[in-house]
Amino acid sequence: MSEFIEYPVVVALNSSRFGQGNPRLGESLMKDFLHSLAIEANRPDALLLYNSAVVLACSSSELHEELETLEKAGCAVIASEESLEFYSLKEQKTCGQSASMEAMTAILMRADKVIKP
Repeated sequence: MSEFIEYPVVVALNSSRFGQGNPRLGESLMKDFLHSLAIEANRPDALLLYNSAVVLACSSSELHEELETLEKAGCAVIASEESLEFYSLKEQKTCGQSASMEAMTAILMRADKVIKP
């Protein structure tokens, strides 16, 4: 992955759940959020996944379909290589691409807008 790709609008997710409260609610909210992004006319240009959010890009994720829809619509789905390795998920990632933290930092720093829900 090139470190110099610019994405004007970036959504950064650091968890497989949305928010800090009840885990079941957090999973439901993440599903609703990704579904909403997938059908939104103004989609982000890139979706960065790091820490436990990388599980969303794996075939075992219930939200895999939403990420594939985003990707097909032109949204780059980018998972942290270090996070994939930490969670032993490198072989299970089936959606998007992986990138170093250096590349992900460059994407964040060049973005016009970073959304961290």
